[in-house]
Amino acid sequence: MSISAVARHAELSVSTVSRFLRGELRVSARTEERIRAAMEATGYRARPQPGRTVALIVPELSNPYFSQLAQEFADVAAGRDVEVQILVSGGHEARERSLLGKAVASSEVSAVVFVSMSGSAEVLETVPRNTPLVVFDERMEDDAGATRPFAGADNLGGAYQATAYLLSNGHRRIAHLGGPGALDSARQRLRGYRQALQDHGLAIDPHLVFEGPYSEAFGASVLPRLLRLRDRPTAVFAGSDIMAVGLAAAAPMHGLSIPADLSLIGFDGIEVGSWITPRLSTVVQPYEQLAQRALDHVEAAWTGRTVNPGLLPMQVRIAESVGRPPAEG
Repeated sequence: MSISAVARHAELSVSTVSRFLRGELRVSARTEERIRAAMEATGYRARPQPGRTVALIVPELSNPYFSQLAQEFADVAAGRDVEVQILVSGGHEARERSLLGKAVASSEVSAVVFVSMSGSAEVLETVPRNTPLVVFDERMEDDAGATRPFAGADNLGGAYQATAYLLSNGHRRIAHLGGPGALDSARQRLRGYRQALQDHGLAIDPHLVFEGPYSEAFGASVLPRLLRLRDRPTAVFAGSDIMAVGLAAAAPMHGLSIPADLSLIGFDGIEVGSWITPRLSTVVQPYEQLAQRALDHVEAAWTGRTVNPGLLPMQVRIAESVGRPPAEG
């Protein structure tokens, strides 16, 4: 039986049960008794099945997006009796290459799920083709990455929705804070932004497009540059929520109110976006489905099955950070 069955029997979440069994969560004596009783009733044994350990390599955990993605992956894996080792690369190509090599060489690891931040598929060239490896979240398009299983979402479609939502609220001068150009996610989000503008008969103004790291500091740094423009934008589509949070935090220091003076929509749907004021409108990543798809690819490699390679859809979550343009307000 699986952890999911234990959780259902104990009337608790899979996350609570799995974190307790990994020693990451302290619970009350009564809750522990419920979990132990459910394990006994379902016949579950906490020891993982041999040969079912996955190394998840992520760029960082300080960025809430990656910590949320890693947590969801670990929870879904626990429900499938798959152990997870989380390794952090710092987003550096050399470190990515090193961690991939160590994971492949480890007798404890039977599959690798890899989230890149360098964007260089060359790091995959040293991974043997018979090693179960899934490229996760960030597509790697060249020869070394294109033939590997991939689990990811529709960045272009999500960006198109975000921009179209701003357009539907009357905005015509829309800035885009894009991620690093080396990353496919950033390129696809820029394409979605451009396509939405073009479909509404609007020219692309290169002065409104910015490229930088997916970081709070970059979001904050762009705001004064926007204010120096002769024809200021009335809205911003940020390529990640953490960028949007940085811009929103800087707005009061420049005498701006969101959304009265500047509308703002982010991308990722991290929890932090719901904690700021006003709450951030955003494009929500399908975290659980992403984790499920990645693990589907892993188990397919173990069993010889095939998995749907299609991109997962995203959707806009509307909150208070988007309004009408100031001139119309």
